[in-house]
Amino acid sequence: MNTNGIGWRSLLFVPGTRPDRFGKAAASGADAVCVDLEDAVPPSRKEEARGEALGFLAGPDGTGCDRVVRINGVRTEPGLRDLLAVIEARPEQGTIAVPKIESAEEVCWIDQLLTAAGSGLRVVAQIETLRGVENATAIAGASPRLSGIMFGGLDLAAELGAPASWEALLHGRSRVIHAAALAGVPAIDMPFVDVGDPDGCGREARRALGLGFSAKMVIHPTQVDVVNTVFSPTREEIDQARRVIAALEEASGTATGGVVLLDGRMVERPVVLAMQRILARAGVRAS
Repeated sequence: MNTNGIGWRSLLFVPGTRPDRFGKAAASGADAVCVDLEDAVPPSRKEEARGEALGFLAGPDGTGCDRVVRINGVRTEPGLRDLLAVIEARPEQGTIAVPKIESAEEVCWIDQLLTAAGSGLRVVAQIETLRGVENATAIAGASPRLSGIMFGGLDLAAELGAPASWEALLHGRSRVIHAAALAGVPAIDMPFVDVGDPDGCGREARRALGLGFSAKMVIHPTQVDVVNTVFSPTREEIDQARRVIAALEEASGTATGGVVLLDGRMVERPVVLAMQRILARAGVRAS
């Protein structure tokens, strides 16, 4: 099981051609900011955007958010150039997100290149094709460097020939969630594309949370607070989680085994694991 997972709730995307927005994005309250070299950048501006993205990735700490660059797919020439440029730049921190991952071999190859270069960069794999969904379990467990899985629903819907609706993408979402949970890495849901509908964004985020996602991509700063609120446990949830874990520890001497009666309900290990996940999302300890 991978223990190198990221603790994001929101991942805000910014086009690599808009360095004037990098600072604003970093100050938006998003847990991570991703400078995009793929869909948001036309072919004629890939090289220009690549330089801006590498500058962002190597930027100073203290912005309050993690720095991410989404390169182009590694089965394309721009993607290979992106990956080589990252290796040559040797940033000391950050994450690269890799779109359209379809096999475990791709993840292993990226890991091997970064390892050979002495890079400590984390990798997030984006699953957004039918082949990727089919191989999701192998992809998620391919490398300890892999720190999360992103679900890309728009490309998947296009392959399916279906609208990008919740119903059409539920199977893909579920496969990604199951694969990420088995590997012990967080899963990040696709963005809600209607930036003028915060209520709709909140509803979709809550449904994603209900499936097991721990974060959501966002494409506009106005979506950050909505998504952060959904993926942040409430004070009541945190207090209840602490009560459950404390009750089991008092009854059995451990927070991982035994059974206890609390508020008229049986509390067993699966319930405790759920409570521990709530505390992990909140970034707090049980006591």
